Amino acid sequence: MPAFSEHRRSSPSLNEIRPGMGASRSAVRSLEERSEEVGIKMTDLRRILFHGILEAGSRATAVEIWKTLGRIMEQGHVPSQGSIQRNLNLFVERGILRRDVTPDRQWLYSVAPEPRAALAITFVEAGTGRKIACHAPEVATLLRRVAAEHGLAVQGAAITVTSSAG
Repeated sequence: MPAFSEHRRSSPSLNEIRPGMGASRSAVRSLEERSEEVGIKMTDLRRILFHGILEAGSRATAVEIWKTLGRIMEQGHVPSQGSIQRNLNLFVERGILRRDVTPDRQWLYSVAPEPRAALAITFVEAGTGRKIACHAPEVATLLRRVAAEHGLAVQGAAITVTSSAG
């Protein structure tokens, strides 16, 4: 049967990872949470790809990640190299992965360190200028997600508010 490169396959499933292989569930979940914070929709393909990235180790090429997925997938239903590269580019763009380029122009991928600085959100009362710190992580997550949808990263936010009595 001839192979057609344009033929789309269904996405791989987490159930296809061989027992005892794949990355730790907590490490994958951490990457999933970071992805969701920056507005990346989680799909089975991306979950499988996280397993491959973590199993391949730091500074792995896209081909090494693809080969790692080939080893850990039970039924050989590995995502295409094109799908892998598109998702790697998205993860780099949103700060989940870091891409280093070697002198011989090889792209090496590793998990980017989590941002250390907490997002400073301040409410500024319109009438008085009084500043009130907002320590709600869900507000910070929402602001990061909205900014990421527009290709931006939030460094700090000041929101002008008025009293609810007026």
